[in-house]
Amino acid sequence: MTTREKIAHLLRRFGLGASIAELDYYEKLGVDGAIDRLINYENYPDGYGVNCYEYAGRVDGLLRLNPPQVIAWWTAQLITTQRPLEEKLTLFWHDHFAVSASKVNAAPIMLEYVQTLRRNANGNFLRMLEAISKDPAMIWWLDNNTNVRGKPNENFAREVLELFTMGIGNYTETDIQEAARAFTGWTFRRTRLGRPTPEEIEQQVLNGEPLTTYQFLPRQHDEGIKKILGNEGNFNGNDVLGIVAPRRETARYITTKLWEWFAYPNPEPKVQEKLIKAYFDSGFEIKPILKAIAESEEFWSEKCVRKQIKNPVDFTISLARQLGLGAYLLRERKPDARPNEPIPRSVVQTANGFGRALGQQGMQLLYPPDVAGWDWGAAWISSATMIERIRVADLLFQQRPAASGGTAAIVADYVLNQRKASTSAAAIEAMAELFDAQVPASGRSALTKAFESAGGLAALAGQRTGSTVVRETLRVLFAIPEFHFC
Repeated sequence: MTTREKIAHLLRRFGLGASIAELDYYEKLGVDGAIDRLINYENYPDGYGVNCYEYAGRVDGLLRLNPPQVIAWWTAQLITTQRPLEEKLTLFWHDHFAVSASKVNAAPIMLEYVQTLRRNANGNFLRMLEAISKDPAMIWWLDNNTNVRGKPNENFAREVLELFTMGIGNYTETDIQEAARAFTGWTFRRTRLGRPTPEEIEQQVLNGEPLTTYQFLPRQHDEGIKKILGNEGNFNGNDVLGIVAPRRETARYITTKLWEWFAYPNPEPKVQEKLIKAYFDSGFEIKPILKAIAESEEFWSEKCVRKQIKNPVDFTISLARQLGLGAYLLRERKPDARPNEPIPRSVVQTANGFGRALGQQGMQLLYPPDVAGWDWGAAWISSATMIERIRVADLLFQQRPAASGGTAAIVADYVLNQRKASTSAAAIEAMAELFDAQVPASGRSALTKAFESAGGLAALAGQRTGSTVVRETLRVLFAIPEFHFC
């Protein structure tokens, strides 16, 4: 692979798709520099900076945030961010530490949950485990607010061992029962005690304060001796997390899941050992694991490159970024807007459209199907979801980011002015390049036919006809099986 081809592969897996602008930027850094820039994203601005409450509505003059508004805000973040791995990791942890607004239907609590994932996404796994275990959304989701001395609720303890750390088969029912006792007394409350007025709550929002926080109730905690995974003592919840994080079963489970998210299923034993070593040598840090993944020869192998089925975010958000919609969303908003200033309706409509598209393809943000998160790989593809993917072509060309002609004008400019295509074949080649598509000969023939049937080069150049040409061509592109691999 050339350096540019390697950068494209890296952006498909560690980013949110390979746009021309991102390829140009990261290619200048070289492969090693691009890996460093992606992983150490906290050293760079994210380019968004929009408070979620800008999407909130007002009821009786007071801010009211609901889950669809959080989804719109997060979707816009995905489209605009200059730190794509931060969002890719936040999505990974949303799947791993799954919480759904179907039960946790208080949007401010779900918002803080997403922020907990984002703040810890490339940090220390034990610190992440501690933070998410004390997050009000997680406590509510797995009923730990009802886990009290004398009447332990095992839901949270079970998922800590089964889904969050060691995996099925590496613990006993007794371990779950004893761990549940250790987590008794862990609950949450409003950040400000008493009954804050709506005006005080709005001031918290303006100050960037979370509205709820973890609370430990000593009187509800079981102080008895517990036996967990061969350890005995008067353990509390922090002790349990400190016991499970250093175990080899946890190292294998977490590193394998990260590898499968970024590379391919069932890593080879030597890959597993390399990642497990990175986990322990670093004291459970995520960054060294990510670096080990990106620097593994297997990551760059034929087995990996363009062999992973795109999830709905990989498919849909990459298209928005390749068309430069992020810059459009940012231009529409006042740069100095405050959290209690409504974001422009045009931004909300675009974010809502893409957020709905993700849900229609089977990945509704904030609504994983159950505690185990989403099924990956081939589960993303069905006759129903393929129809929804093809319909994304219609969504893309409802947008109007250009001075005239909308997103079709962006495609036409790239094909006709930047790539100077003078034949249908050259136009298809340019469009494939713009959308990072590897298309077989049979697919190119179908694309050329669709392009010419819609009017070809002459229609592409027209302000009124360009969107039809691009939309009809992309509908065929989105139906080509190879386009659904990254």
